[in-house]
Amino acid sequence: MIYAKSGESHPNTSDEIFEQMLNRIIQLRLEPGQLISENQMSAEYGVSRSVIRTVFTRLKQLGFIEIYPQRGTYVSLMDLSHIADLLTLRTAVEKEVLYEIFTELGEAERSQMLKRLEANLKEQEKYRDEADYFGRFPELDAEFHKIMIDSVGRSAMMRMLDSLMLHLARWRNFDVAFDNRVPQLIEEHKKIVEAIAEGNIQKAQECMGRHLETITAIADRATAKYPTYFRNG
Repeated sequence: MIYAKSGESHPNTSDEIFEQMLNRIIQLRLEPGQLISENQMSAEYGVSRSVIRTVFTRLKQLGFIEIYPQRGTYVSLMDLSHIADLLTLRTAVEKEVLYEIFTELGEAERSQMLKRLEANLKEQEKYRDEADYFGRFPELDAEFHKIMIDSVGRSAMMRMLDSLMLHLARWRNFDVAFDNRVPQLIEEHKKIVEAIAEGNIQKAQECMGRHLETITAIADRATAKYPTYFRNG
């Protein structure tokens, strides 16, 4: 079982319950394939079933739960094919960001961005020993990519993908904890920065592609160890 520690306050509104349940799913505290119910959640959160029904509808629209009449409601399984497609999309976007860094930023702007990336990397090193993806490191990881994305004004484009990227967030929580990959992620970040500093766009894009493609290396082992987490076929 891979899951985060809970430090959340008790939610009061439908929106707060939705956000907390979404976080619980993404952080694997509600596990893929787990049976949940309106009665269970209304008792847990101290609200009516109609409130939970609204929350369930929103979670279903995002693809995080499946509702089967006469059978129950289940946290959706992870679909490696879908995740692979999302990773391809994310990689294409970030490779385009790198292209624009090299073609649209002036030397002074790129130098300033590199200083911010290097400062971020120094902070990442403080959390190299985090065993999973639920501590401080994920914030620094997100900030690392955001520095590059913001440098070329592509933050609005990334926000368009927010709901899709939630599925990648759940996969990343699983992936990093499964193989204790924080040290590897730091080294991959360093290689991206080194390539940018060298002025080598092809190398930078290749490093980014290797950094974001996270399925191939662990798919067989992950599905063997956690077969109930993943959709077949």
